[in-house]
Amino acid sequence: MTTQLKPYTSKEAAFWQVTAALMLASLLIFSTLYVFQPLLPVFSNEFNVTATQSSYLMSSAVISMVGGLFILGFMADRYGRLLLMQISLGMTVLLLVLMPFIPSFEGLVFLRLLQGFFLAGVPAAAMGYLGEEVSTKDLGLAVTLYISSNALGGMGGRVVSGYVTDVFNWNMTLLFLSGFGLVTTLLFIWLLPKERFFEKQETPMRKDLIGMLVHLKDRNMLSLFLMGLLLQVVFTAAWTYLPFYLQSDPFNWSLKSISFTYLAYGFGVLAPPLAGRLSVRAGLSKVMLGGLVVLLMGVWMTGLPLTAFLLLGLGTMCMGFFVAHSMAAALVSKTAVHHRSGASGFYLISYYIGVAIGSTAIGSLWEQFEWRGIMSTSVIFLLAAACLPFYKRLG
Repeated sequence: MTTQLKPYTSKEAAFWQVTAALMLASLLIFSTLYVFQPLLPVFSNEFNVTATQSSYLMSSAVISMVGGLFILGFMADRYGRLLLMQISLGMTVLLLVLMPFIPSFEGLVFLRLLQGFFLAGVPAAAMGYLGEEVSTKDLGLAVTLYISSNALGGMGGRVVSGYVTDVFNWNMTLLFLSGFGLVTTLLFIWLLPKERFFEKQETPMRKDLIGMLVHLKDRNMLSLFLMGLLLQVVFTAAWTYLPFYLQSDPFNWSLKSISFTYLAYGFGVLAPPLAGRLSVRAGLSKVMLGGLVVLLMGVWMTGLPLTAFLLLGLGTMCMGFFVAHSMAAALVSKTAVHHRSGASGFYLISYYIGVAIGSTAIGSLWEQFEWRGIMSTSVIFLLAAACLPFYKRLG
């Protein structure tokens, strides 16, 4: 008599093994994606480029990541997720190893363009893997833990890169991250179980693609995709131009001091699991709206030219952003009844288009209006997000 397979629950060791593996992968992916962000003034000085041009080291990776999310998310639904995530991590580490030996700014931007595509493999497949392998009851917990590791990876990449670069140089920072990446990739391969419920798609690719594009006809899903974009424009713009803001009057901070501001991401690590528990009672949409309000408060506080208010504002921003983002991602997974990796992929595509807009397109606002331009744009975008017409229709 064969035992029927059941999705993992939080009472099983396998659930925590899956969660640990995906959290490790997320740490590497997001620390790599954001490792350049606090170093933009360093590259601006070393390669004699403007603040906006230095941001290409962020936006180039993000642009190719958007393409990767669509292509790799589609492939994950057809061919499986485990191998795709393993390849993603391996190529991410290989390109990290090469970067310290590239002598030109253009060469670095090109490698970041390549790297961005492979960075997409884990976020494109992870949510689909969790949606199939983890029980519905515990999916919210698994998703919020995974997204908390997104925050932890972003925080670690930024804090460590700023500190190590200030003590040594940016080349050493990337070599250090490469070593961490190698260990992480080996642990991921060892920890993550094979897929048990994935069924390879045998339908023609054209029909499968049309099925995935159905998500773009759903008004609720479109609202969630737009939510991801607006959230990330606000958040990325603030953190991309924060080093330039803090190096000028009235702060005049060193790179090492600026790197410690990214510890505010700790609030982003802690907030989503708490929000996930609160959403069981209040509903995902209401908690997401609360996150937007908290994020708006944080943005306002950063405009006050006092260190205490600035630091409090950054922590509040992180808390609000990751609460809203984790609830939106959970709603996407909950609402999609088919092509879950595709739905998550579309959400993340919108999310990372927001990163590209926030990192480079917003640069002209910084150069003309400095921090006031960043803040004003953030307030407008957050008010627009709060007006999206789906809060009463989704739980």
